[in-house]
Amino acid sequence: MDKIIDKLNKLSLPATILIASLVIGGFYYTSEVNKQKSIEEAKRALNTCLANAQISYSNFWRRECKSQGELTSRCISLNEKTFDEYAKQNNIPEDERLDAISDFYKEKSECSCRLPLDNADRINKSLQDDKDECFKKYPQ
Repeated sequence: MDKIIDKLNKLSLPATILIASLVIGGFYYTSEVNKQKSIEEAKRALNTCLANAQISYSNFWRRECKSQGELTSRCISLNEKTFDEYAKQNNIPEDERLDAISDFYKEKSECSCRLPLDNADRINKSLQDDKDECFKKYPQ
């Protein structure tokens, strides 16, 4: 009986070390996975913030062009539409919409104008400020 207890005592330390290693390894793995997810979420948030800044910039520029009387009625109408409205108006079937979306945004991007420098500088500064704010909120 003493021999069995001695063998169990000799095995208990390696077993304890093995179990502790597995537990610590599991915690380490979980923390690394969480860290990676957090990094990916921060990158997505930054990209979304930057995309929103760009959209605001484009809308601001178009509003200035419109207020200066520099946009055609077609451009004004196009800029006020969603893609779904555009697709319905142009009778674009569902199966062709993926190809048509690039045409829609290309047309929208062509609806612009040259603005006086002080207006352009103000809009460009607004974009830079928005981007700077994004980098402050979501540092990389």
